[in-house]
Amino acid sequence: MKSLIAIFLSLNLLSTQIFAADEQINPDTARAYEGYMVTFQWPDALTSEQVNYKSILSTDNLIRLTGDEKSTDNNNAQSTPFGNVEARLGKNVTILANKKWTLIFRYPGDTIRKSFYSEQEKDGYPELTGNIAIKLGRYLESDIQYKHYLFDSFTQPDPIQNSEHDGSSSIFSQTKNQPDFKEFEPALVLKLNQSNKTASKKVNYLDHPTIGTLIYFEPIELEDAIEKIATQSVAPETGKSLTYDSLQSTNELTNR
Repeated sequence: MKSLIAIFLSLNLLSTQIFAADEQINPDTARAYEGYMVTFQWPDALTSEQVNYKSILSTDNLIRLTGDEKSTDNNNAQSTPFGNVEARLGKNVTILANKKWTLIFRYPGDTIRKSFYSEQEKDGYPELTGNIAIKLGRYLESDIQYKHYLFDSFTQPDPIQNSEHDGSSSIFSQTKNQPDFKEFEPALVLKLNQSNKTASKKVNYLDHPTIGTLIYFEPIELEDAIEKIATQSVAPETGKSLTYDSLQSTNELTNR
């Protein structure tokens, strides 16, 4: 089986010039997993501890989603070891992210990084953004960085009032009788870091007064993982073969 995997990698991956000779996956050292993570928000009524959010000075560097990103990037995990988590937890908490990743570690000590965001958003700004780094050691070590946002709306200047103050008039002041309201923007942010070490096939719960996390890793065959990642990386609308850019975008099968 290992020899078949090596042949598969040589014929398919090296032919696309993704790997140099010293970057091939060694079936003797590589390990593959399915990773599952559910992030949810506790309601205020169930939180007794004080959680301090900080003011956001500028939204210039924040993620803002387009229509395409909303529909294609944030796909929820359809099947998880937690069961139907949406139905079981959804009545009591707000599910912010329900993610599933296929992970290939080249060797012990290798780290894989993923980014994600919540389906909930206001004017294109996700309510939650996150980055996770997963390291293969004696245990699977995860380091998660969350940013959870609270939003506010702001009133645009009223042209009628402005014209009265400066003595001028405009065509807009004659037709506009109500002030404009700006869409919601992030006003406050909670920055949260959660670290965890867990054996595979063991559900871990990471506790916090506001943001809770369930995380789980399932070992899978390396050959199956390669096939899944390759399938995910091919653009379905074109049917083109695996490319360097598409494979890079998965954060898999690359040097880290």
